[in-house]
Amino acid sequence: MSLFKQIQLLMTLLLVVTLAIVLKTNFDNAQEFAANQLFNTGKNVANVLALSLGSQASDPALMETTINAMFDGGHFEEITLARQNGTVVYRKKENLLIDGVPALFIKHVDLHSPIAIAQISSGWSIFGTIRVKGHPGPFYISLWDTFQRLCILFVMLAGLVISASYLILRLLLRSLAQIQLQAEAISNHEFVINETIPRTPELKKVVLAMNTMVEKVQQIFNRQLDSIKYYKEMQFKDALTGLHNRHYLVKQLGHFLDSDNENASGLMAIISMAGMEKSNISTGHPIIQGIYNGWAEILRKETRDATDALLARLSQNEFSVILPNCSPEKGRTVAESVVKNLMEMVDRELELKGLVTVNGGMASYAFEDSVGAVLSKADYALSSAKSGLPGTVALFQEKQNQAVLGKFEWKTMIDTAFSDGSFFLTAQPVISDKGEYHKELYINLKDPQGNTHRAGYFMPMAISLGQAGRIDRFVLETAAAYLGKASEGTLAVNITTEFCKDRLALIWLRQFLEANKAIRARLVIEMHDSTLIQHPDVCLDLAGMLRGMRYGFGIDQYTMNDVSLDLLKEMNPNYIKIESDYLQDMENRSHTEMALNAILTITDSLGIELIATRIETEAQRQALVAKNITCFQGHGIAGIGPLEG
Repeated sequence: MSLFKQIQLLMTLLLVVTLAIVLKTNFDNAQEFAANQLFNTGKNVANVLALSLGSQASDPALMETTINAMFDGGHFEEITLARQNGTVVYRKKENLLIDGVPALFIKHVDLHSPIAIAQISSGWSIFGTIRVKGHPGPFYISLWDTFQRLCILFVMLAGLVISASYLILRLLLRSLAQIQLQAEAISNHEFVINETIPRTPELKKVVLAMNTMVEKVQQIFNRQLDSIKYYKEMQFKDALTGLHNRHYLVKQLGHFLDSDNENASGLMAIISMAGMEKSNISTGHPIIQGIYNGWAEILRKETRDATDALLARLSQNEFSVILPNCSPEKGRTVAESVVKNLMEMVDRELELKGLVTVNGGMASYAFEDSVGAVLSKADYALSSAKSGLPGTVALFQEKQNQAVLGKFEWKTMIDTAFSDGSFFLTAQPVISDKGEYHKELYINLKDPQGNTHRAGYFMPMAISLGQAGRIDRFVLETAAAYLGKASEGTLAVNITTEFCKDRLALIWLRQFLEANKAIRARLVIEMHDSTLIQHPDVCLDLAGMLRGMRYGFGIDQYTMNDVSLDLLKEMNPNYIKIESDYLQDMENRSHTEMALNAILTITDSLGIELIATRIETEAQRQALVAKNITCFQGHGIAGIGPLEG
């Protein structure tokens, strides 16, 4: 029971008891007054009758008439006329019936009717006595009315007192409620400043102390966030142009090739500005820096409409563009436009004209390629372009060993897979120091020839055909069915960007999660870091929905992008997954151990579990264990296997 309820209950009991005692005292006084009135009335009537009957002692009939008249004119239970020796001369009596008063009230309120006695004197002789017993009925009715009024007054006063005490306590303890909310926010890893400072000295000290603590934690969090951004920029950014460097491009290309979404296939272009090394010597660094910045701006402008486009400076005279989920025809258009604009800029710069030639080489990539193979194909295409005229853009020609499926054939194959059950799930465990954290699900396809393909093979085309949401629903429903049968284990389902953007899909997801509350502790939702970067508002809404429905969620393939870092506190996922290469790169480069400590400080302060993925060897795991990372995923931990059941 809360402190407010305890105080409210205590005050209510005290006030109610006090009020009940006061009202009981008033009722007892009224009862005593009624009893006295009953006796006094009987006594007065007895005296009056004694005087009247004294002059009528010789006429018994007249005495009876007098007694009857008095009895009928008042409220009496009994009037008895007796001689001196006790012989009853006349008695007038009425049955004790009281209308309008509950029997229970009469039973518990004892209003005893005393007998008033008066002597009857006739001259100097005593005739006898007159005994009068009053009827308590009118007094019971009066007491019952008084009791009802007191009860109504009691209820009104009690309600008023309780309401007043409630409001007063609310006012007095409002600061305490705000302190409680702030404490709950801190326990949920939220940084909340209490702007209302209470006047009560004790509570004021508590609020100021908690605000100071929150401000310090917020400052530490912001410093660590800035440290990560700074070291990430040092590690992955080209200082001259602000573009990414070769190291980041290689890492991100591998990330694309290993993904299970539309980024698993696309196009890579290398743009060469041959002769820049000569112009560096002849024109000087300040002019060249401006030229590089201008070229970088051309690359940004020409690729701004491409989703997830990656721009990098590979070397002194080479730039690269990766266009995920891009056809060769569209990629050639972009590359040729870039080369054309770069050549025009070269021609406008007198320092470069005649010294620098621009060419481009392109190569397609797909999920089965390696990073080295893609780079080699792009380099080969660039070499072919350089052998031609300046401004030439060459595309590496793949050997077609298999027929290329059109959209109709792809759609037919996907529809057939749904109808005949060719889609199936596999899972890879995430292992923590306490055991299995969860299993991440992967969808696979068995084609008509019996070959098994992972998602990177068919998801780009499925997304292009608008089938991504259908596949996500299949995975979610299959996971729910599995968890409904299994008594233990947690499954993580990774939903696509297209699913997150689809309003109808999110409505379906809410209904699905509502219908599967029984397994919400064992079903977690994952969203890609790229989805968070491209659609932060959608992801924040989705995170709020999942948190409100008490489902766990995480961010997969977290790259510590500036956008996702800024949103990490607001998203507050249960976990983030970072490829081990990012973490180990941090550790192996200069100053980067501080960055690793910074991301661990941030995740610890927010209560977020950091999961290192793509762990291939025990040495990798041990190196990260030394840095207090406890959750791992990868073939070096546990392989991908079928989802049994």
